[in-house]
Amino acid sequence: MIRKNSIIKSIILFLSGILIFWIAGSIDVTQIEKNIVYKPSKQVVKLIPQLAAKAEEGSFMSKDGIKITYIKIKGEKKSPIVVFCHGNSGNMTRDDNQNKIIFLVKQGYEVFTMDYRGFGKSSGEVDEKGLYKDLDSFITYLNTKYKIPNDKIVLWGHSLGSAVAIDEASKKEFKGVIAEGAFTSAEDMKNYRILNKRNANPVHLFVRDSLFKNLKLTQKFSSKDKIVKIKSPMLIIHALNDEMIPVEMGKKLAKLKPDAQTFFSEKGKHCDYGWQDKPILDFLEKLN
Repeated sequence: MIRKNSIIKSIILFLSGILIFWIAGSIDVTQIEKNIVYKPSKQVVKLIPQLAAKAEEGSFMSKDGIKITYIKIKGEKKSPIVVFCHGNSGNMTRDDNQNKIIFLVKQGYEVFTMDYRGFGKSSGEVDEKGLYKDLDSFITYLNTKYKIPNDKIVLWGHSLGSAVAIDEASKKEFKGVIAEGAFTSAEDMKNYRILNKRNANPVHLFVRDSLFKNLKLTQKFSSKDKIVKIKSPMLIIHALNDEMIPVEMGKKLAKLKPDAQTFFSEKGKHCDYGWQDKPILDFLEKLN
């Protein structure tokens, strides 16, 4: 009976594999990849009172004609201005994104944050090159609309937003750059997930090992190749108990950028807030 059940499971696994590859061959594999990487939401929630009282919403056109929305949180301090780049999920109004920046607002810092294409109220479809264009276009917009030069801007990226901020900072100099919960590359993240996010379901393992493992990535986000080009002062922070992106990736980026300040927290996880406040405030104060 045990042998019979084993044979049946093998047949089911084999047929499932054939079905998976047939489906993969009939659809856009790039879209599968993007669905794995990006989790945008069009559902916008109200700003919490501490931010709403000082907030104004606006929009601009990215360099390739995509409408991008942003929020400005007014502050008394005019330098540095912080531009916050959120991660791959939700949008700029997600609860943890809002709560991350409250401490800056309380300290009088002016903060800008935007939704990349495909997120929130922004138009277009999300992809790597588009995200880079959106931030680069936003910086140009801040330069012209608000007369804010790059030497007064600090880029702060969280998770995927760190990769976007690192890309921009590898091309231009800023007042400073903060990378929180950053990963080394999408390829490294794929390999990490394959090795560390397994379960006992045979079909699931087959998809992981035979399809996802061999999926050729078009979304690279190779921060490890770009961080060495950054000339701006930099702070790298990561929670030791980050359950999404291993702290080892943050430490590897720090080794590649030896002049960067670092803070590896014993508190917090990937989307937690509060533990970042002091190291970020210390970094900003040293820039003035």
